[in-house]
Amino acid sequence: MKHVVIVAPLEPLIVGVSFAVPKFPLHVTLVPPFLVECDWPELDAVVEAVSHRTDRLLADVIGHEGFGPDGSIKVALIRATDSVRNAHSQLVKALIPLGWSAQEAHYNGNGFRPHITGNDERQALLGERFILSEIAIIEMLDPPTVRATYELSGEGETKK
Repeated sequence: MKHVVIVAPLEPLIVGVSFAVPKFPLHVTLVPPFLVECDWPELDAVVEAVSHRTDRLLADVIGHEGFGPDGSIKVALIRATDSVRNAHSQLVKALIPLGWSAQEAHYNGNGFRPHITGNDERQALLGERFILSEIAIIEMLDPPTVRATYELSGEGETKK
């Protein structure tokens, strides 16, 4: 059983390389933490296939909030653009046949709240805009481990 999250990093990662990171990179969460019962090659193939069908993602920061049970996870809320919502729904749809099990199901589908998760060094600021060109599978280990990174295929959505 693998415990992973799928993200769109704000800063480029090394495409195709697996490596541990001392802390999570700033990222848009595309599929919140989940469990999956497949082998890495199966997960890799599914996420890579979705990346080939996905245009770059637009992330406009529209507010800030605290996530988690005690509100201690600082996030920047982003506009729910078609590009981000479609990436989320396509990834979830592709993961279901692999035994996908959401850690907190209510944060997927209609409950998905697009956001940028910050870290101790940086938070995304109100009004910032990002056009993201990669998605990554990160295994929830200590330290977190980037298992694979994929370039998105298209030109990206630039309208709201």
